[in-house]
Amino acid sequence: MKKIACIALLALLFTSCKKNNPDEEVKSIKKPVPTVSVVKKETTEEKKDKEDCKDIEVEMGAGRECIIQSTDLEKAYENIIKNKEVEETEFYLSTIPSENKSVEVNKNGLISIDYEITKDKVALTMNYEGGVTKVTLEIIKNTIKKSIYHSAD
Repeated sequence: MKKIACIALLALLFTSCKKNNPDEEVKSIKKPVPTVSVVKKETTEEKKDKEDCKDIEVEMGAGRECIIQSTDLEKAYENIIKNKEVEETEFYLSTIPSENKSVEVNKNGLISIDYEITKDKVALTMNYEGGVTKVTLEIIKNTIKKSIYHSAD
């Protein structure tokens, strides 16, 4: 009789353990979180200065050419300075000169900046101790072609 009582108690114990099995616990329902897509609208300023750029390989150097929509030479020049598209823009003249001009710098390895001005084109040549950087802004129809070339001596 003791054996039967022990077996009954063990059976009850096993059944109670089985009821508390973690596999049968209440599972949380997973619902996907709704997502919200955000579309950035371009401001008028961003639309104005839309650039289409491509990288150019040159002998012993590299370059980049961009076509800028809806701007003028002066604004394109100001953006080069403001966005520091080349090094040492702090030595650029604040505005494009009306005639050819050479500015002596002799700082940070930059010897001089030469401005070559024509009717529809501004060309800057930055003469370094170890190379040259050329920046050209040219009016082509209703756009500005901006070219920046870095080359070694």
